[in-house]
Amino acid sequence: GIVGIVIMSVTDRRAIFVGCAKNCQKHLQSVLGNIERIASVFGEAAFVFVENDSVDSTKAIFNNWSEGKKNFHLLNLDGLDAIQQRGLRLEVARNAYFEYIRSNARLADFDYLVVLDLDEINTMAVNLTHIENAVRFLEQMPDYAGVFANQIGIYYDMWTLRHPVLCPHDIWEEVFDYSFKNDVSDEVAYNETFKRRLFSLSPDASPVEVDSAFGGFGIYKLHYVLKIKNPYLGSKVKVLQNSTQLKIVRWQVCEHVHFNLGIRNLGGRLFIFPRLVNASTERSYFPPSAWRDYLF
Repeated sequence: GIVGIVIMSVTDRRAIFVGCAKNCQKHLQSVLGNIERIASVFGEAAFVFVENDSVDSTKAIFNNWSEGKKNFHLLNLDGLDAIQQRGLRLEVARNAYFEYIRSNARLADFDYLVVLDLDEINTMAVNLTHIENAVRFLEQMPDYAGVFANQIGIYYDMWTLRHPVLCPHDIWEEVFDYSFKNDVSDEVAYNETFKRRLFSLSPDASPVEVDSAFGGFGIYKLHYVLKIKNPYLGSKVKVLQNSTQLKIVRWQVCEHVHFNLGIRNLGGRLFIFPRLVNASTERSYFPPSAWRDYLF
């Protein structure tokens, strides 16, 4: 016979939903609708969104959506576009919601932090049972600190992923290093590195423990987040050396990685939760020259 699964109620849990937006009007309405559905699973929800320099109707969409929501906070960072590098802008924007929550006694008392990208990756309606199961999984062990989404098709967020076998290092940096050391085309460098690491995770697979991941959607236990010593970080200095030259460059890094490693440093364990599917990526394409955008 069919075994009934008793699902722990998450209605006594409170979650803060956060995300960063700039010129997101195309998908924002759908994503906010999705967030509203996911929020309904929890006993109480709060929303802290960071917006900057939008020239479309992003601000208006937020304002309309916020009506009647008592726990809605929109942090405006207009002028942030003065920073050219996207990774550095994201570092500032994400640390803004992080510090805002940390400095707000009421919000800092919530149970979960749900981090979402506010673009097309989260327009698909997420199965609410899987949200409940993800939270239930986190509650099984005190050191389970966070879970991240999976996609049907190619796992798309390779840049954030850190896993000893699947992706031990910054994947785009691997492409860059290969290109620099071997003096080959971007296409060849990509095929020899990034392309070989692509994989898919069946929704039926067991949770995969990682040092870092995101996939556009993460659920963290808030008390881990508040203890973190690592803020979001969007760049590093890189030294390049071959037989003829020494080069020192700045390199954009995925801002989530430093943050996630901060949770690992506290003993918190992080997982990709395969059932938590937020998108279908059958037609994923990674431009082989994308790493050039990360150099500055």
